[in-house]
Amino acid sequence: MIGRLTELGQVLVPGIYAWAVTVVPSTSGRTAPSYAWVPAFLAFGCLVAGCFLLRDRPRLGRALGIWAFLAFALVTWTLHPAVLRPDRIDPIRAASGAFGWMLYALGWGTPWRPGVHPEDDPRAELYPKLEPRKDPVLRMPLAVAIATIGSVLAMVLAWRATDNSRALMLHGLALAVSVALVSTASRVALAQGSKRSWPAPRQRLLHAFPWLMALVTVSMMLLAWWISR
Repeated sequence: MIGRLTELGQVLVPGIYAWAVTVVPSTSGRTAPSYAWVPAFLAFGCLVAGCFLLRDRPRLGRALGIWAFLAFALVTWTLHPAVLRPDRIDPIRAASGAFGWMLYALGWGTPWRPGVHPEDDPRAELYPKLEPRKDPVLRMPLAVAIATIGSVLAMVLAWRATDNSRALMLHGLALAVSVALVSTASRVALAQGSKRSWPAPRQRLLHAFPWLMALVTVSMMLLAWWISR
C-alpha cells in the first residue's frame, strides 16, 4: 500500500503543483472568460485519471496524464493569453512554475518503486556483464559541471532584462546558449580519454560552418540591440 501511494505521489504531486501554479492563475482575473475553468478542470481530471491508470493500462494512462493534460492546459492558456505577457508574469511564480513542470516531466519518466530493482525483472539479461568502453577520467564530469554552471548563469542573466520588448528574445537566446553548452560539453566529455583522429580539413570546415553562421547571427542580433538602445 505504501509503495503504491509513493508511486502515485511521485507522478501526481508534481503535476498538481504545476497545474496549480501555472494553469489555475489563467482562469482568474478580470479579462479571463468565465468558461476558462472548464479546460482547467478537464486537465486536472485527465492528470488524476492518467496517474491511476498508469500501472494497469500504461498506454492510456500516459495518453491522459501527459498529452490530454498538456492539451487542456494549452487551451486554458489560449483562452486568457494576457496572463502570459512578460510584463505581467511574476518572476517568483514563473520560476516556481518552471520548477513544477520539470518535476512533472521527471515524475512521468520511470516511477521509482521502493524495494524493486531492475535485476529482479525476469526479462533482464544480467550476463554478459557490460563493461565500460574506456576508463572514466576526472575531466568528464568536470566538463559537464562547467557547462551546467554556465548554462544556469545564462538563464539567470536573462532575467536582468528590464525592457519588455527584448526580454523574450533574451530568454530565447539564453535557452539556446544553455542547450548548446550542455550539448558541447557532453561531446567534449565523451571524447576525453579516447584516441583522436583528426578528420580532413573539408570535413572540419563543413562541421564548423553551421556554428560559425549561428555565431555571426547572434553577434549581429547583439549589435543591433546595442545600437538601438
